[in-house]
Amino acid sequence: MSSPLFRHSFKFGALVGGVLILTSLMFYFRGVPISVNPQITSINYFLIMTGIYFGLRIYRNDILGGIISYGRALGAGVLMIGVAGAFYAIYIFILVKYFDTSILTEFITITERSLVEAQYSDEQVKLFMSLYEKITPGAFAFAQWFSKLGAGLFFSLILAFFFSRNYGTMSNNPINKDKD
Repeated sequence: MSSPLFRHSFKFGALVGGVLILTSLMFYFRGVPISVNPQITSINYFLIMTGIYFGLRIYRNDILGGIISYGRALGAGVLMIGVAGAFYAIYIFILVKYFDTSILTEFITITERSLVEAQYSDEQVKLFMSLYEKITPGAFAFAQWFSKLGAGLFFSLILAFFFSRNYGTMSNNPINKDKD
């Protein structure tokens, strides 16, 4: 962890992961389902996007002197959210495995209801549910990590484009590329 990229990504990833966990706990203690909840998903997307934005901004301005390539910005954003997702996945694993197994049961029930409402045939629903009923807390936590990573990749692809411009740190004047 001697690289500034890894240190910075771990720090911001841990911060974003902590905020994601606190948000989930707020809903959990209010009795709101956390396994499949569009409201929590929207909030998580906002938190992920905000975390990437501030993480990249600080990384570019404070560590790299105001200039960052698209690839480095993309990598830093994905790494930050990979770390955040890992913290969140560990939290979900512990919560589902040791404290509240009903979260996994709730997820399976909501999934079955969604398949029926989407008018899948009974055979298709039975096939899907035979797979979903085998989900373990570890697989559920991995799916949570993977979904956070996917969202992080999506937002990083967009935000890296905006951060990869060659601007100085203290002024908004573009770096003069005409000088050789």
